[in-house]
Amino acid sequence: MHPISSCSESERRQNNKIYVRRAVHCAAEKMGANARLLWVIIIVAASVTAVSSAGCTSNQTTQSPTSSAPAGFLVYTNKNAGVEMSYPSDWQLTGNSAGVTIATFQPGTESISFEIQLIPLSQSGRTPQSLAPSLISDLQKSDNSVSLLENHTASMGGQPGYEIVFTLKGPSGEPYKGLIVWTDKGTSVYEIQFTGTAAQYDQEIATAQQMISSFKLT
Repeated sequence: MHPISSCSESERRQNNKIYVRRAVHCAAEKMGANARLLWVIIIVAASVTAVSSAGCTSNQTTQSPTSSAPAGFLVYTNKNAGVEMSYPSDWQLTGNSAGVTIATFQPGTESISFEIQLIPLSQSGRTPQSLAPSLISDLQKSDNSVSLLENHTASMGGQPGYEIVFTLKGPSGEPYKGLIVWTDKGTSVYEIQFTGTAAQYDQEIATAQQMISSFKLT
């Protein structure tokens, strides 16, 4: 198990700046291949620079079939982040020990992505609903083609949460679709983003919803 590390305030600010610069640079390079990379990263970067104040953390990931997972699913566990979730055994899992995205799941195509994010807040006492206006505003500012389809309270990990579903256009006008659901615990926001081309999104949304329903805070 990796130990949880801590960062000074100046280190956190510098890390946030580096993270944003790298994210935008990487997204610009890959924009032609996958528009999702740009607008998801913009949302994340805006959230990090706006609310980050807690220490940086490393994480540990394990995946294994268990009796609690449906047939054909594995269980992803991150003890440091305090999360657990079932995911299809034929989906690729990529763990991350830096930044706010702690795990990415993909069904073998770059046109669809399911991400778990852990975002530190500057203070406790915020509700998922109270965080919705700023996240929606950041999303709409990131791309003027964004159209909100759903915007409502939800449940995530057995906790009160909030969910939005939206569409937007890719660089060639192709339709993209996304779902973001989040909840909070203490001074952290746990967020899931499911994004991709509209066709792939509609094809995989039932699986994504099953994954979201299995998400647990441990």
